[in-house]
Amino acid sequence: MKALKELIHLITRYKRRQIEILGYSEDSTSRYEVFYDRIEKGKLNTDEEAAAYLFGGKFDQYLNFKNSFKRRLVNSVFFIDLKQPEFNEAQMAYVNCWKNMAAVKLLQGRAAKHAATDLAKKTIGPAIKYELTEVVLEMARILKSYYGPFDGDRKKWDYYDQLAKDSAETLTAILKAESMYEELVIPYVKSRSSKPWIGEQAKKFLRELEPLAHKYPVYRLQLYYHLIARIERASVHDYKGTEEVCRRAIQFFEGKSSTPKIGVAVFCHTLVVCLTMTGKYEEAERVAQKASNLVEEGTTNWFKGKEQHLVLKFYQRDYTGAFDIFKKVTGHQSFPLLAGIEQESWKLYEGYIHLLAKAGKIQLQENEKSSSFRLAKFLNDVPEFSKDKRGMNVPVLIIHALFLLYLHRHDEGYDRILALEKYASRHLKEGDDTFRTWCFLQALLQIKKADFRRKEAQSGAEEWLRRMGAVPVMLSDEPHEVEAIPYEHLWEMAMEALERGGVEIESSIENLTDSLLSKPEFCSQLPS
Repeated sequence: MKALKELIHLITRYKRRQIEILGYSEDSTSRYEVFYDRIEKGKLNTDEEAAAYLFGGKFDQYLNFKNSFKRRLVNSVFFIDLKQPEFNEAQMAYVNCWKNMAAVKLLQGRAAKHAATDLAKKTIGPAIKYELTEVVLEMARILKSYYGPFDGDRKKWDYYDQLAKDSAETLTAILKAESMYEELVIPYVKSRSSKPWIGEQAKKFLRELEPLAHKYPVYRLQLYYHLIARIERASVHDYKGTEEVCRRAIQFFEGKSSTPKIGVAVFCHTLVVCLTMTGKYEEAERVAQKASNLVEEGTTNWFKGKEQHLVLKFYQRDYTGAFDIFKKVTGHQSFPLLAGIEQESWKLYEGYIHLLAKAGKIQLQENEKSSSFRLAKFLNDVPEFSKDKRGMNVPVLIIHALFLLYLHRHDEGYDRILALEKYASRHLKEGDDTFRTWCFLQALLQIKKADFRRKEAQSGAEEWLRRMGAVPVMLSDEPHEVEAIPYEHLWEMAMEALERGGVEIESSIENLTDSLLSKPEFCSQLPS
């Protein structure tokens, strides 16, 4: 069902009314149109629901219908409207060249050699200009097969033969860089813990790619080369070096006509993180806005950019701004299409949002009240993060502990902080790249030792907080995620929770005393 939702979202975004392949009509009641409309509006979300609605639960009939419907949607993709502000020339060329290549291959397969050759000649120029290596390779092969054995034009055959060989070499280099990049990022998909060994591997890959990057200045090879350079600096927590890589990449890609907007956006996203972590909030805000204008709303990179912008708001203590971003993202129709691990990130941010609301730092509407947030359910909503013992499980446990403090459930809070103590001794250690987390958990333990009294907890935690503050947030491939809100800010919230709890207890005792003293029968029992 996710594939259908993606196709429908894509077609709807690019002027559905101009796409006639579905037989679109405002008043159409055909099964295809009804199915399209209900999925688009979120009224059908599973195959079981669709089968029951359309065919009374007859699943075989539904599957045949669904396959036919999907074929129509795929055909419609070829008719999407490119006259949209999010498309630059490189992106329009990408769509047109690949569409033409598909047509050329189909024509060639049906023995329409002249038509195929004519379209290939029109396609290869833009493909060369916009560095679409695979398209250049295929069009060159088709044209050399025409001008050689069929037409006998040796000069043109020599040209396209060499072009095909050059394109094949370039593509081989691109594939090598692509595989290297993927090998580096795979370990980060389900675990955000720091991986210093990745830096050494990235450095080795860069040495191998250096001569290829000089020889083949094409967009895709340069993209992977700069992405690997970014990982190499980020993996050793080098903010300045990562920032320099991003600025260099942005400058390079903005100077190439073959660059899609996303080529600049991906480095803007990381630059936002670097600027956030170094306290350059005003510039980070400008870069975040720039990045937002470079990506299509509802795409994976749009969600990633919003995530980094939300963390910037957290660091600025602009919690209302963070909440606005959170609502826009989680309310977007494409949000359910995100991969499970990506949705878990937003589940984590939901935990922060409701913690901030409980602390009185965000004002919620009645239908957004934190009472709708279930703490036990929150722990079950992040199964992959819960397995990431040195990474994303840390904020999950911290949010839970702080929430319990604000709820004044001190017995449960005691148990959670005791569990954090065991957790820290088992999964974290002093002196490595989890040092800030280690210090923060040690500080939280002082709350338990102080029997949840604010002044005693603050005093006991001073040394741990001082040591924590001497170390910057550690930067990894996605640097901000483990500490989306600085531990210093979370500690302040923990102290506020204890202070609030103490005031409420004192107030309750005072009210009880006043009530008893107002009763003559109680006063008569007091010693004179």
